[in-house]
Amino acid sequence: AVIKPSQLFSDTRFLVVDCEMSGLDPKKCQLLSVGWVIIEQGRIINASAKHLLIHADRGTGESSKIHGLFDSKLAGANSVAAVLMLLMRQMPGAVLVFHHAKLDIHFLQKATIENFRCPLLFSYVDTMAIEKQRMHLQGKSGGLRLAQCRNRYGLPAGSQHDALADAQATAELFLAQASYLGKQESLRLSDLSLSCSR
Repeated sequence: AVIKPSQLFSDTRFLVVDCEMSGLDPKKCQLLSVGWVIIEQGRIINASAKHLLIHADRGTGESSKIHGLFDSKLAGANSVAAVLMLLMRQMPGAVLVFHHAKLDIHFLQKATIENFRCPLLFSYVDTMAIEKQRMHLQGKSGGLRLAQCRNRYGLPAGSQHDALADAQATAELFLAQASYLGKQESLRLSDLSLSCSR
């Protein structure tokens, strides 16, 4: 299905994705886990939630302090190719949602090119970019971390910090942002700064 900017929010299937990595440099670091949850008709489908650990052949590095993903925990994890294939099965007809899309997409594209020799092509929205634009229009400034953005909408701070918990937190933030931007019946993808992966 072709995704058009004129498509209604309420008619769109969103795939909210979060990745955890061993660090921030895609040249030296690697994906450790991917989590996702689906939004359909403006509702989070909890049964769709998925959290997949990836076998880290170079170790978890500094990320173990942040995500609790120790090498021993990842010992029985999936290959990155298997995780990417499961993610790709969810993508047809969906708009992906990230918080700080640039970073996650960079790692996903690198892993996809290494494993399948071609990049992923998809439409996406970035909750961080939506929030940055909203604050700019209001003449305000403030932090753009996930927890800081959630706080501005009265959403509770989560205690967990893994790919699935962050995907679910991003989905809740995205619905709050969409509600702020307008009625779901008339809200269009163009109102959400729709972008395309490269």
